[in-house]
Amino acid sequence: MGDGSRGPGEWGRWGGASVLAVLIHLAALAWVVSLPPVGPKPAVKPEEPELVFLSFKPPPPAAGAVALPTPEPAPRSPRVRPAQRAVLQVPREIPSPKPPEPVETPEQVPEPPAVEEVAEAPVAAATAPGPEAGEARPGGVQGGVAGGEAGGLLGATGDEVLDLKQVARAPGVLKQVMPQYPRRARNAGVEGLVLVRVIIGVDGRIEAGHTRVIRSVPALDDAAVAAVSQWRFSPAIGHHGRPVRVIIDVPVQFSLK
Repeated sequence: MGDGSRGPGEWGRWGGASVLAVLIHLAALAWVVSLPPVGPKPAVKPEEPELVFLSFKPPPPAAGAVALPTPEPAPRSPRVRPAQRAVLQVPREIPSPKPPEPVETPEQVPEPPAVEEVAEAPVAAATAPGPEAGEARPGGVQGGVAGGEAGGLLGATGDEVLDLKQVARAPGVLKQVMPQYPRRARNAGVEGLVLVRVIIGVDGRIEAGHTRVIRSVPALDDAAVAAVSQWRFSPAIGHHGRPVRVIIDVPVQFSLK
């Protein structure tokens, strides 16, 4: 009877209160959802310490004290570079010719020279294709015995010409003239040894007309003869102690190196 005594008005009040409570909860839930998310707080960067440089002035000098002068820095001595050594370049010299080797003249049976042969000897020497040992020399003929000594040369003046083995002292070089290298031979690369046979007179000079080439390099012969003709010697001394004429071979080397 108790429940039956409740009227419709009481049930209406309870229903309205329930609906109102539900609405309040829904509104609170919507408000909570609409709030922005709360993230973690950003880390605060520590402040770097600030360095402060302080300079302190020196204390003032006491009364009556004399201020010492500031020493001046010692002047720096200039650096002296070591002196460079000068390199002396020795000019290249043309090699001096080798000393002449003694010429051995084969012994021959002495024959009395005919007058016609003496006169024709220069012509035969001028027409010969090349100088050879044993050929007739201008101004004389080769003889087997001259003045009682083998290997002599009878000249037109009658004075004998000896070789180096027949003298007591060989001639010495006093003046040596180096040859001029011919331009054509230099451009063509021609080199070689020219052997010049000469007669040295009693005055130490090369006798003109008795210079012969016995070892030839065609492009260099004239230059070799021109140079050797200007040489000067101390005369050869014979066994009797007087200057004599002597025949020698002078080598002249031409090299482009």
